[in-house]
Amino acid sequence: MNGTRNKRGWLWFLACLPFVSLAAFGCSGAGESAKKAPEGPETRWLRGLSAADVKAVAESRGLVCEGPGLEGGTSVWTCQTQTPLVSYRIKFYGSAPLKIEYVTATVTQSGPPKAELVGPLFVALAGLHFEGSDAPKARGWASENYQAGGATEFGPAKFKISGDLGRITFDIKASGSHW
Repeated sequence: MNGTRNKRGWLWFLACLPFVSLAAFGCSGAGESAKKAPEGPETRWLRGLSAADVKAVAESRGLVCEGPGLEGGTSVWTCQTQTPLVSYRIKFYGSAPLKIEYVTATVTQSGPPKAELVGPLFVALAGLHFEGSDAPKARGWASENYQAGGATEFGPAKFKISGDLGRITFDIKASGSHW
């Protein structure tokens, strides 16, 4: 009788094992991570673009850079310079120096605005290199549109020029960025 009870105990255990395993797997969330994994390349930042790259462009145009500082929990770098007639400011944001999400440049002019004070900076910024970028096309677009404004996308980035020559802004944003 004792041997029969042990056999029934083992049979019961073996019969319930698949259900217990299935319930444990279903509650563990193991299947959930596969559903939430991003498809394709990361789009929250401009992969391959670093804070040093943006600073190099800014400094080559005579801007002085500071940072990173924190703004809303995100690292932010600021590069700027000004004369009595024109001021340049570039701010760029990212979760780390190698995870830049957003670059914005503003040129403000006093007196009669001059296009030649805007174009070189915007074209240089448009030519920044990162994965999936098409720097020659982006530079061409910025060169053709910095006076008229507009918006476009090249690879994983959105480009936008807005305002007028008196105060004009150029934005480069990762397509998946929350900015």
